[in-house]
Amino acid sequence: MHTSHPVNTGKPSATLIIFLRALLKKSGYNEMNLLTYLLIYLTTTMKNYNDELTKEEIAAGDVVMTSEVVPWHFPMMNDTVRNDAYEKALKSTLKNGGVVLDIGSGSGLLAMMAARHGATKVTTCELVPMVAEKAKIIIQRNGFADQINAINKLSTDLVVGVDLKERADVLVTEIFDNGLLGEHAFAAIEHARLHLLKPDAQLIPAGARVYAMLIESIEIYKNHRVDTISNFDLSPFNQFTTFDYIGYHLAKTDYKALSTTVKIFDFDFKKIPGNESTPIEFEITKSGTCHAVAFWYELQVDEDTIISTAPHLPKLSCWKQAVQLFPTPFRLTKGKYIMLTAHHDHEAIWFTGMKE
Repeated sequence: MHTSHPVNTGKPSATLIIFLRALLKKSGYNEMNLLTYLLIYLTTTMKNYNDELTKEEIAAGDVVMTSEVVPWHFPMMNDTVRNDAYEKALKSTLKNGGVVLDIGSGSGLLAMMAARHGATKVTTCELVPMVAEKAKIIIQRNGFADQINAINKLSTDLVVGVDLKERADVLVTEIFDNGLLGEHAFAAIEHARLHLLKPDAQLIPAGARVYAMLIESIEIYKNHRVDTISNFDLSPFNQFTTFDYIGYHLAKTDYKALSTTVKIFDFDFKKIPGNESTPIEFEITKSGTCHAVAFWYELQVDEDTIISTAPHLPKLSCWKQAVQLFPTPFRLTKGKYIMLTAHHDHEAIWFTGMKE
């Protein structure tokens, strides 16, 4: 049964929870904090809460809270390659202790790794209220409540002397999306360097390199574009598609690489660059129809450890490759060269132009 308004369940607590969930979806950041804490209180104090709600009530209220807690958290937490690389870097960096700032708490995993390997004090911050609250519970459950201070704030709202007793010796963060910059990593790292870290602070990761190639993929194209179907021109519907990059595990997708792989950017997180546009030349290695440019990156976690989001690794990363479809597919011929321009600002990487 579909309903467009909160359900009166006849159970005051359950009805209130459903009402709060509806409000959360329309609230700003400050209101979200207050509503979330009330929601958490109610859901953790009601006896047999799940048993009190019918399937219809759960569907109507979306009580499982998934709208604020995105599902990619789970593959990320279970990514042992990522986890081992971060833990190795933290263990090496914290041999002599140190104050750690963790931006993007999530479950609190990286903060607890830092505490386990000798951090004197860890401050971890998380934007999403219910995730921040859950991180506190997890940190306490694992015995690190005295070492770790979990705060429900954007890192750019943290203040030394208020949220941190002193500037941090180490920054650890994993706020990178499939396209590297979509979670505002540049802004967060730059702000931390200027306002929250000591001048010689260690950054984990220290930088990133970005790679790209041209691909043919009817599968990806048809997932996001439409042309003539049953002799009807449906192409005006393409106005509703996305023109940003989309995440795909290419190893699980029907595609063909048409070009060499080219390094397009090399970022040092201690020297965050301004906006850049760089001409990139691709050598065409197979003839075909070019639908998109796919790009991925390597995180330099420590001097000799990288985390790669490249396709066809022995063990796939929790991150996918970023795929930017071209407005119109075009033919490429083996042996020729194609020029594109790679751009980035503080929030995204994208490509324009196509010149032979």
